[in-house]
Amino acid sequence: MPNQAGALKETLPDASSVASELERIAASKSFRKAGRCLRLLRYLTSCVLDGRADELKEYSVALAVFDRPETYDPGTDPIVRLEARRLRLKLAEYYQQEGIDDPVIIDIPKGAYVPAFQFRRQPEAEVEREPMREPEAAPPRGVHRILWIAVGAVTLLILTFAVSWSVFAKRPPALQMRASVAVMGFQDLSPHNEGSWVSTAVSELMNIDLGAGQQLRALPLENVARTRKELALPPQSSYPAQVLQRIRMDLGSDYVVGGSYLPQGHAIHLNVILFDARSGRQVAAISEQGADDSLPAVIERCAQRVQAQLGVRFSTTGTSSFEDGAMEPYARGMEQLRNGDAQSARVYLEQAAAAAPGNPLVHAGLSAAWSALGMDIRAGQEAKLAFDSSAGLGRVEQLEIEGRYRAITQDWPRAIEVYQALFTLLPDDLEYGLLLASSQTLGGRGQDALSTVNGLRRLPSPAGDDPRIDLAEARAAGALSDFERTRRMAHAAAEKAKERGARLQYARARLLESGAMQNLGLAGFAEVRTEARQICAELGDLACVAAAYRIEANATLAYGNIAGARVLYESALGIANQIGNALEKLNALDGMADAAKLQGDLSAAESSYQRALTVSSEMGPQKSQAVMQGLAEVMAEEGHLPEARTLDEHALAIARQTGERQGVALSQASIANTLALEGKSSEAVSEYAEAITTLREVNDLYYLGQVLLDAGNAQLDEGNIAAARKAFEEVGTLARRLPDWRASEVDMAFARLAFAEGHAADAVSHARLALNGFTTSGRQGDRFEAAAVLVRGLIAQHQIAEASQALSQVPSPEGQKLPAQNIVPFEIARCFVLANTGKRDEALREIDAVSAGAARSGLPILAKEVQQAKKALDKGAG
Repeated sequence: MPNQAGALKETLPDASSVASELERIAASKSFRKAGRCLRLLRYLTSCVLDGRADELKEYSVALAVFDRPETYDPGTDPIVRLEARRLRLKLAEYYQQEGIDDPVIIDIPKGAYVPAFQFRRQPEAEVEREPMREPEAAPPRGVHRILWIAVGAVTLLILTFAVSWSVFAKRPPALQMRASVAVMGFQDLSPHNEGSWVSTAVSELMNIDLGAGQQLRALPLENVARTRKELALPPQSSYPAQVLQRIRMDLGSDYVVGGSYLPQGHAIHLNVILFDARSGRQVAAISEQGADDSLPAVIERCAQRVQAQLGVRFSTTGTSSFEDGAMEPYARGMEQLRNGDAQSARVYLEQAAAAAPGNPLVHAGLSAAWSALGMDIRAGQEAKLAFDSSAGLGRVEQLEIEGRYRAITQDWPRAIEVYQALFTLLPDDLEYGLLLASSQTLGGRGQDALSTVNGLRRLPSPAGDDPRIDLAEARAAGALSDFERTRRMAHAAAEKAKERGARLQYARARLLESGAMQNLGLAGFAEVRTEARQICAELGDLACVAAAYRIEANATLAYGNIAGARVLYESALGIANQIGNALEKLNALDGMADAAKLQGDLSAAESSYQRALTVSSEMGPQKSQAVMQGLAEVMAEEGHLPEARTLDEHALAIARQTGERQGVALSQASIANTLALEGKSSEAVSEYAEAITTLREVNDLYYLGQVLLDAGNAQLDEGNIAAARKAFEEVGTLARRLPDWRASEVDMAFARLAFAEGHAADAVSHARLALNGFTTSGRQGDRFEAAAVLVRGLIAQHQIAEASQALSQVPSPEGQKLPAQNIVPFEIARCFVLANTGKRDEALREIDAVSAGAARSGLPILAKEVQQAKKALDKGAG
């Protein structure tokens, strides 16, 4: 590849070296379960080594390798193209891992089936230098590089560019970083800014052209947009040295491109200024002009001259430009998207897609807008359209589009494979490494993500010092429940971002840090979260503000302030509605449902879950799965057991289909809860056991504790006191690792256990703690159940007066719409107080009324509990 040092003439490996390399590949782990790929590679290689390379056509390969009949039609059966693509990815994976030190590299170049063989390092004696040639005239504009769009916790890919395998094959032992360029925007010099969208259009196309051929690293424009917002930098023609230094510190850019444009009638004049951000000096000033309908050509000429100034060849691939009517709405849409207004962006990008239905860049942008709004189904559809229309692009361009498509549809194994291949091809590209780590974390491969992060830290500065690397490690550690590491790395990311003046990165890092602090029980997490929310608000990032309110609401709910949590959820919901963010809307509704359920307001909980289910129907099955599960639990407690079971089964099927193991476990636990309410304790315990096994395997301590509590209660109902104690004791151990985790529920569990064991004093002690906790937090229904155990424990100790007093201190549940699960035990306890205060006949009449109410509840477990109480009353027991 030409550069300032000249080009290398290569010595190609001989047949023996290639054959040895082929056997190394065949014996590798990467190809152990890739039989078809290996068969294809052997056939292609043997044809070349035997001098039969001209036979390698799609038709002949299909017949020889894939056993297709002579009637095979490549137009209807893409088997060869698909398997060739898989083979390229497997080779990329192999050379990144097991084959990283192999002396020979076998490559299948894009667009053909003839393998290329080359040494990884050239023998020194055979290296011959060629003089550097001047840049040649450029072919027609290349297909646009896909731009990475960051939306909340998720980074979205929409920038395309091309690269050859020889870049990787010739990579020297010490990684050489390509020069990086940040396109900061172009100032509109017209009197009334009538062509303001042109600034975005010029930036888009300039970034694409500068990144073509991979000789430069054109930095993602959403990173540039964040920096401009943080530094309050409008597009301008010139930047002082101190500003260039700030830009370099934030973005890690070696060069900065700015400038201006002036529309004049039907013509446009474009000025491009190139700065060296390291020295703070202007490098070049370039001017071009042309007809306004030839804007892409004007930008192309400027980009070519910039590249020439930097000593690289202008390179393009594929075909060119936007269809008539697509460029302006596309530019306006991308500008809105980067400014955080995904709703407006969607409208513009839909117009662009209508004007250019075959443009992968437009579909990728629209997919990013839908994803920013949380609409995963729509986002996936647009990502698929981008992928389907990318056949004419280069290898990296196709992989970028496919990676985004696989990520948005949560096909994590394939997404990981694609991003691994991209990072192999361009190992100095931090963005690919971050996307790989993110996919590994989200795909349940947290340890692999940590390994990727360690590799990113070895990148030369400033890339290796990017705070996003620390954030990637923090998220991977969080997925592994290592909250101390999450806190430590989030704090490190915040400190680096603060030093760079990257306020949005700082705020997001502090949000993550506050969550880890809360999980660790460290003081000050609320203040950290408030600071982050205020910064997001100051910078106009409403999605960040909504997320901060929602996170704060979750914390408030966990600490027992249910009423306060509902207010915060309402705030988050209001902002989500304002910006059209379906994901935050769903999160807020789900939180409101949880809060209502904890307060014992099942009607309000069901209403919020039904609204959430409507929202989630546009967001993909995984989002619907979690809502269905929550709704099923509420409907089961309301006594609608058949409907709950149907929802549970649907939720479980979705979780299994998507491969979400946590979702599978929680759906199984929900089914177990329904079985327990049906009075089928043995079946419930068995179902809980499966859920517990899975939660242990995925190391989800929070939900493991909750399911262990529920399983222990089912074991108590079954009469297996020893098993219940074992479950509750493990919950107690987990609670010490997760400070303040459901303390009242743990006390309630031990109160029930002690009562079942006949340890009345212990039951009273734990029940008092649970009652106080439930009362303080506003958990009305649970308060009645705790009072019931307290009263029964006092009666068992013959403290009848104390039992009567405890009963009188709890307001009557009459007229309150609270769960029957909570009220029936309280009514039973009141009957025992009546029986022990000389009102036996009244107690028997009351227990009959309670029995009728339990029957109406639709919950067999309650009917069973009332019958047991009635027998005890008949015998005169307490």
